[in-house]
Amino acid sequence: GKFLGKTELGDGYTRWDWLVQYPINNYDVSINIGKYEHWSDQLGDLALDFYALPEDLDKAKKQFAQARGMLEAYQHYFGDYPFKKDGYKLIEAPYAGMEHQSAVTYGNRFANGYLERDWTGVGISPRFDFIIIHESGHEWFGNSVSAADRADMWIHEGWTTYLECLYVEYMYGKDDGLKYTNAYKSKVRNQQPIIAQRGVNATPPQDMYFKGALFINTLRSIVNDDQKWWALLHDFYQHFKYQNIMTEDIVAYFNRRTGRNLTPIFDQYLRHTAIPILELKFSDGAVAYRWKADEPRFAMPVRVGTKDQWQIISPTTEWKTMKTPLKQAEFAVATDLYFVDVSKS
Repeated sequence: GKFLGKTELGDGYTRWDWLVQYPINNYDVSINIGKYEHWSDQLGDLALDFYALPEDLDKAKKQFAQARGMLEAYQHYFGDYPFKKDGYKLIEAPYAGMEHQSAVTYGNRFANGYLERDWTGVGISPRFDFIIIHESGHEWFGNSVSAADRADMWIHEGWTTYLECLYVEYMYGKDDGLKYTNAYKSKVRNQQPIIAQRGVNATPPQDMYFKGALFINTLRSIVNDDQKWWALLHDFYQHFKYQNIMTEDIVAYFNRRTGRNLTPIFDQYLRHTAIPILELKFSDGAVAYRWKADEPRFAMPVRVGTKDQWQIISPTTEWKTMKTPLKQAEFAVATDLYFVDVSKS
């Protein structure tokens, strides 16, 4: 919220008044009390306020400087910081961190990575502070766009994990963005569907983070036009900001904007455990191909061939055949662009 002022009550107590000017999730409400040092900055017309304990002030000023680049990146893709009237705040806390609305808490040891670890294991995480980048990303997805049922929490966590990937791409380029995104494959378990049972306060599996982000990256490859993709992301967020929504709302929006029926693709990745498998059967000068998936109407384009000369095919769950000069060992699938498995025979 926005600090309005304090009143000495004359009885040894002081009243501190804060105003929250936007809808807020109940779990986003947080009170931080401590002997804080406070400093301020400005990003355009957005007020930035930072709070750290006196003994950590020098480390905090150095580490919290990353907030500016993070905000610039997310505003680039999605538009203005959602809670501009309340301002953005980053506050030291005695735990790893949390996406409290307009008052993100931080306890990541004033070091890059996550608790001083290379979070994704490919050498990119140590370039930035995971808690600043991830928890602040929730201001857009989780705090502004919120799930109407806990079962749909991938709307919070899958999208915010994808925001990390966008931050990496914005700061370090597309190749590093893809490298960071694909490193999340090692964390996917595929033991439960991402969307849990509705209406019973069910908690989805951790795949909602990692598999959710990899699925969104797959959607980008399905759209296969970054200019359209960036516009779709921006408009999707702007359409649903300050609302509680369900997965069905996202599917309907993406179907309408792309002019495609993406419902079976969303359902396969979010409502089933397994990811789709591209089955390939080779014979002289030809390859037969189809998707093995739980959704009977599953159909998704995919790039195959060689990395310097991809071609897009459109497999369904029925067998199709195409000619190819490539041998089985030479025939590749762009698994960095689509979160799929491949079976060759």
